[in-house]
Amino acid sequence: MRVLQCTKRSVTLLAAVCVALTGCGESGPDVPFNPAGTTADVEAVNATFASPVFGSFSAFSQHFDAALGVAPLVSTSAGAFNFRRATSGGELRAAAVRNAQRVAALTPPVANGSFSASTTAIPAEVAGKTFEYSGGSYVPTERTGAPANGVRFIIYGVNPVTLEPVEPLQEVGYVQLTDLSGSSTRAARVVVVSGETTYLDYTVTATSTASSGRVVVAGYVTDGTNQANVNLRSTVSEAAGLTLLYTLDVPARDVSIDLTMTTSGFDQQSGTIDIELGVSGPNGTVSMIGEFSETGGTLTVRVNGELFATMASSGAGDLLITGADGQPLSDQDAEALRNIFNITGEAFLSFDEMVMPAGAFLAPGV
Repeated sequence: MRVLQCTKRSVTLLAAVCVALTGCGESGPDVPFNPAGTTADVEAVNATFASPVFGSFSAFSQHFDAALGVAPLVSTSAGAFNFRRATSGGELRAAAVRNAQRVAALTPPVANGSFSASTTAIPAEVAGKTFEYSGGSYVPTERTGAPANGVRFIIYGVNPVTLEPVEPLQEVGYVQLTDLSGSSTRAARVVVVSGETTYLDYTVTATSTASSGRVVVAGYVTDGTNQANVNLRSTVSEAAGLTLLYTLDVPARDVSIDLTMTTSGFDQQSGTIDIELGVSGPNGTVSMIGEFSETGGTLTVRVNGELFATMASSGAGDLLITGADGQPLSDQDAEALRNIFNITGEAFLSFDEMVMPAGAFLAPGV
């Protein structure tokens, strides 16, 4: 089976989305910056998206659209996910262009801002069906349990190294998709269950107007220990370009991540991408604000509101990090800042992973 490369990423992230940052670095606990603690916080966030069940969910969900008779609207090619470790402005802008294309495909312009109710429901011939994986694809079965206005897909264990299905297949749980579409939105609820634990529970909603489209993901993901509450909103328009708002909260660790990325148009070569990223928790509050273009860019880093460092890129390659005094930071400080910055590259990939299972419910013309 051809498995998404995105399941290989170390999920630094998924900083889910909320509101544009206007005072990041001036909120949160006013405590000394602890780089080791900050790195541990980011790793805890990563862990919520790194469970074996999440890996199975990501690997098998690329097959759902085909089983439901819909052409995939979210690319499943490995090349589409090469930005998962974006370390330059060029890579981030390339990821933004791809994200804009996906949102545009899911939210075509409509004259009156409403979808036709006749095109939003799941096809009657598959409603209430449970699908099992066989011979490289999903097939409907007589198993019960799926909602009348949705479907259920059984998921299986994957080899953690090759990400191929373990043979013989080992059932680990199921993904349940429920149609929540209405007269003006296309929407679906995605629930992933293994044993007695619900690992993911979120909704995906797509709306359109004559000039813009928006896709919203809201819910939670857990590794069985820590839960991350996610709210992600991607908006695209010809006039304003793409805006990705991404927020994630891990209550058990009192950690919040907020990210706003905005592009000026859709030209990867000439456009710019503005970044406002903040991490707040018991180990200090860190903000990164700046802009990247084809030739490079700079992020200003503040800790608890005070200038701490600068992260600069020449347009390709890794970021150069220097302290507020122009001198190199300690290895521990630099590692913590790189871990935070990696959230930017993961945000677009996270959008794909969470939207992809619901593609058939969001597809125009279903």
